[in-house]
Amino acid sequence: MTDGQRHKFETIVDTLLQIGGRVLDVSGDGVIHQSWKSCAETIDRELNNDIVIATHKSIIAQCVATRKNDRTQYAVISGDSLLRFDIRFLATHPDPNRIFVVVDHISTNGKTQVSEDFWRLALDSSGDGMWDVDVPARKIAFSDRWHSIFGYTHDEVTDLSQWTKLIHPDDIEKVALTRENYFAGETRYYHSEFRLRCSNGNYRWVLSRGVVVANDESGKPLRFIGTHTDIDERKRTEEKYASVAQMLSKLINNLNEGILVTDENDEIIFANQMFCDVYEIAGDPSGHAGIHTAPSLRQRMVKYMKPDEFLKKTLDILKRKEVVLNEEWEMADGRVLSRDFLPLEFNNHQKGGIWKFRDITVQKNTQKHIAELRNFYEKILNSIGADIVVYDANFRYLYINPTAIKNENLRHWLIGQTDEDYCIYRNKPLEMAAHRRRILEKARDERREIEWEDTLVNKNGETEHHLRYMYPVFDNNGKQLYGIGYGLNITDRVKAQEQLKTSMDTFASAFNESGIGMALIGNDGKWLDVNNVLCSMTGYSREELQKISPQDITHPDDIDIDTHLVRQMLKGEIDSYNVEKRYISRPGKIVQILLTVSVVRGGNGEPKFFIAQVVDITDKKEMLWALNKRNSELELTKENLINKIHQLEELSHIIAHNLRGPGGNIRVLSESLLELVRTKDNEHAPDQPFTIEEAAKMIHEGSNALMESLNTLMQITEIKLNKEIPIDNCDMHILIRDICHQLQAVIYEKKAIIRKHLSVSVIQYPKVYLEHILYNLLSNALKYTHESITPEIDIFTNMVDNRVQLTVRDNGLGIDLEKYGHKMFRLNETFHRGFDSKGIGLYITKTQVESYGGNISVTSTPGKGSEFKVTL
Repeated sequence: MTDGQRHKFETIVDTLLQIGGRVLDVSGDGVIHQSWKSCAETIDRELNNDIVIATHKSIIAQCVATRKNDRTQYAVISGDSLLRFDIRFLATHPDPNRIFVVVDHISTNGKTQVSEDFWRLALDSSGDGMWDVDVPARKIAFSDRWHSIFGYTHDEVTDLSQWTKLIHPDDIEKVALTRENYFAGETRYYHSEFRLRCSNGNYRWVLSRGVVVANDESGKPLRFIGTHTDIDERKRTEEKYASVAQMLSKLINNLNEGILVTDENDEIIFANQMFCDVYEIAGDPSGHAGIHTAPSLRQRMVKYMKPDEFLKKTLDILKRKEVVLNEEWEMADGRVLSRDFLPLEFNNHQKGGIWKFRDITVQKNTQKHIAELRNFYEKILNSIGADIVVYDANFRYLYINPTAIKNENLRHWLIGQTDEDYCIYRNKPLEMAAHRRRILEKARDERREIEWEDTLVNKNGETEHHLRYMYPVFDNNGKQLYGIGYGLNITDRVKAQEQLKTSMDTFASAFNESGIGMALIGNDGKWLDVNNVLCSMTGYSREELQKISPQDITHPDDIDIDTHLVRQMLKGEIDSYNVEKRYISRPGKIVQILLTVSVVRGGNGEPKFFIAQVVDITDKKEMLWALNKRNSELELTKENLINKIHQLEELSHIIAHNLRGPGGNIRVLSESLLELVRTKDNEHAPDQPFTIEEAAKMIHEGSNALMESLNTLMQITEIKLNKEIPIDNCDMHILIRDICHQLQAVIYEKKAIIRKHLSVSVIQYPKVYLEHILYNLLSNALKYTHESITPEIDIFTNMVDNRVQLTVRDNGLGIDLEKYGHKMFRLNETFHRGFDSKGIGLYITKTQVESYGGNISVTSTPGKGSEFKVTL
């Protein structure tokens, strides 16, 4: 009890002694702890009588136990005197578990008097606000102290209804019930805690204690007085402590550690649930309270691998009461427990102890597993052919594998040392350590992996290249734990890279400076890189080609030419292939190429990319086609000449035979005519059979006969010259395709459209003639075109009068037939200027057609086109 509390207590007692002879300090079980006597006590002898004292104690104990009244009277016979006493029970004690009992001696016939002034003085002296209720009138009055505490004026709260409105709504029912129970005699004391609203609107906790001081004849209360004690601070503190206690209790009960608290007599005060779980004890942990530690020990010792040792050790701890930490015990079921003992002392007095129990089985197994893993990984790290080191946060070595430091003694010495220590120990330049330190600090400060290369000279004087990595490791708070260093001797790799660079530079030079087109093609079929020659060949820039694939510029008819070869190469059946195909350049021209493709494979044998070599053979192909055409024409001419030579030899005999008669007649007639001219005789000479006129007539007739013979011979010659040419089954689709193939350059250059309308797809005719006829007609149709109009050519085959008719129609320049119609098929005749034309094609075509019994005709409109019809 503080000095202030003691002073308050003594003030209350002194005040109560003013209204009663004795004041007793009584606990709830009726025990009198202290008593005070008033100086004004009159019958001192009787009051100190043992009988009186015994009666006091008995009556007080009975009243406290039954708690029926707050006031009672009784009489005691002491000698020849009848002593009457009045006892009051007051709940004004600072300790809520105790009460003050005021015992006052009264006369036999006297009436009990209560000095209200003394009561008010007693109650106000306690520091509480006093209230006084006139129960029948439902009026209430408060002391000045009450008004001071709660801030109301004397006229603001004067009746019970006004006072009731000040009570917190949640507490009104509880307050009313407490008062009713007290008035009904169901409770010994009136004692209630509730919240009362102050004048500023805030609620404060109050302790209301009171007593009925006057009753009517039927026992109903007339006057009810008491106090309001401000307990707001206490309640808030209690709530705070209750919350903290609840939190601590919940925390302790939810700890992963078993907690057992004992008192100074080694009896259990508290055990949490985890304690029961650790020892597999069923039931509520609170059931262990009050049990001595010894029986609990014997119950638990059987669960240990060494129970006797456990019991002995525990009893020793209880005896010595010294701190014990991290004591480990193996359990019979294979678990491992760790326990601590912490003695509790207050003011240097032993008050008990706290036991903590932890199941560390997982931890021990984890440590064992970690140790096994550490050993396992160290074996792996020791066998890796790379430098591996681990630093702590201060850059001291924690681990070094044998690859980094081969000398075992030096390696063990270096653990716990720094690079500076190493340089001093090995007489190395400190700049090497300073350089390493800057890198380690950079990795730490920038919180990232750092990579660098070191160039060293080994003991053999050879230069070595080492690739280093430093990787910092941090905890959850961002503090560096350690750093992992990794180093690899990359000397061979550096040399290989240098060789590779040389090789690549050589390849790049050959690639870029090559006289043919070269390209690298990826596995996705797209250009990876191309040289300038290929760009010039196709008309595309390097950037444009790298966005497309070779297929995108390949002639549609040639896309699948090398598909099977690519498959074979991917399967590893071939390493390269050659093929001729056609590209379409950006300007739209056909580019004939010779393509050579080879594959470059990786170490696993899978293709990495392809190398393509592209040779432009357009000029060569055109020259070859021209040469083949010339050869075909020469071969045809050769065959015709040989045939004609034979025919001419035969014809010479026919001519000699057939012309001998007419020739002899003409000679005779001419001689006679000359003779007549010499004699200048127009009459019949005696020795001449005819006159000059007759001779001339005869010569004319002879010449006519000779001409008839010549015409006949010419017809025979034509028949003879053609009688040995073979007839072929000409497939017009194939024939047209082959001719278009020969003319493809100009077809694509002029973007010509050629359409086929073939009612007759196979024609029996000498192929060499038919091919030459169609070639000349198509080539002329492609040659004589408008610059701004897309050429359109239609080819028809039909049956007309049981003969095949071939028609070629175009939308070209056309021919002025009124001007040139009579010259259409003559030798060396041309009809358009500015074109490479010798006037031979149509002449030969007509000759060939007619040589086999056919004919050719033409219709044409200048500027709109021409149509040639060939009847075979």
